[in-house]
Amino acid sequence: MLYSEGRRFMKNKLLFSILLLLSTLPAWALSELNAEFGYGRQVYGANDENKTISRTYSGSLAQYFFETTAIEFNYSYQSEISTENNNVTITGTNYSVVSMQNNIRTSVYGIGLRQALAPQKSPIRPMLSFGFAKQFVENWTDYTFKNNTTGSTFVNRDGIYKSRVDSAFAAFSLQLKMTQTFSLQGSVKTVFPAFKTGLAKNNLKYTAGFTWFF
Repeated sequence: MLYSEGRRFMKNKLLFSILLLLSTLPAWALSELNAEFGYGRQVYGANDENKTISRTYSGSLAQYFFETTAIEFNYSYQSEISTENNNVTITGTNYSVVSMQNNIRTSVYGIGLRQALAPQKSPIRPMLSFGFAKQFVENWTDYTFKNNTTGSTFVNRDGIYKSRVDSAFAAFSLQLKMTQTFSLQGSVKTVFPAFKTGLAKNNLKYTAGFTWFF
């Protein structure tokens, strides 16, 4: 209990310090807006009857207080749908399960630091980001049943399970400058339960998009 309260106090103290720092930034300080998208598709099974499709949308706003160091606010949303089409007879009944579709929706809100490894004028600009995050997950499964006599089908949902996880985020990005204020960007990102850095490699996302400076 004391450990949990101590973590909460340290996070609140950090957030207060960040907000205080933002309030002292000069009007000319550089801002950076990012938007990225990721897509994944995997087909598997003996006859390619199963598939998993994932889509990731993310955006962030960074406010620089040094030439290469910024406060970052970010948001990401990922949907993942796994569909398995198999015909499994339910013992003792006249029904079969012909399809199972698992849906996962994940929203992440983060705040942290962004460190550029080159100045804004560089043609290629690598960057690192890390900080705290709140992760909200919704998960449910839809089962499609078939009456083996009539051939009719119906769908049953087993309920929606929701969870909220105190997390951390980290990202490596590479920007390719196109104009003075516009760059293309690719990133590798991860979100993992707070203080469990060993799990960072289990949730990698690859996205691409653009950056706008103003």
